[in-house]
Amino acid sequence: MCRLRFSHSNKSVCIAAAVSAVLLCTSCGSSNNNSISNAQTQAISQEFVSAVQSAMTNSFAVGATVPAAGHESLSKILREVRPDTSSGCTTDGNGQSCNFPISYTGPCPSGGTISVSGDFDLMLNNSGDGSDSSTLTVTPSNCVVSNLTLNGDPNIMLSTTLNLANNALSYPVTMTETGGISYEPHPSGSCTMNVSLTIGRSSCSVSGNVCGQSVSGNC
Repeated sequence: MCRLRFSHSNKSVCIAAAVSAVLLCTSCGSSNNNSISNAQTQAISQEFVSAVQSAMTNSFAVGATVPAAGHESLSKILREVRPDTSSGCTTDGNGQSCNFPISYTGPCPSGGTISVSGDFDLMLNNSGDGSDSSTLTVTPSNCVVSNLTLNGDPNIMLSTTLNLANNALSYPVTMTETGGISYEPHPSGSCTMNVSLTIGRSSCSVSGNVCGQSVSGNC
């Protein structure tokens, strides 16, 4: 340890040691988003999309055959949304009000869980036209993906607007995932997510940014 009082002869040695210590600790206690690989950010993005798919399969695709992966494609799931045949809707003289609660908790690939909660509230006129702007909360809890343990920091918010005409969805439907997550153990830190899902009648694509890296794919 270098003391404040030193002779001229050992002054340069102490300064060099102090500079070395500072350089070695420039990353102590901080996170480096770029240390997460692109493959890991793609896997994280896919896990959040899969959780949303599974949550909506449970809520909308009643009676549908769920594939081995545990979820349908989002485009197929949303085709099941038919307020005129749903038990979640009530009718009055002005039209219909519909509530589709979302409550899901499922396993992550290598341990832990990920949950999705919230609801869709649709207000439709007598012609079956209307819209809904909803926000769902997606929260990983010790969710292990691609050798990283994820937790919400505090969570990811899924925002979407549904437009309906004659009791059927109008396309495309856009959903946006934004918020923060933490990860550990190697590397460890926290980062943000900003991902858009664009859903057509028979297609679904993902694009955006996870932990400072671009991600893309199908949903």
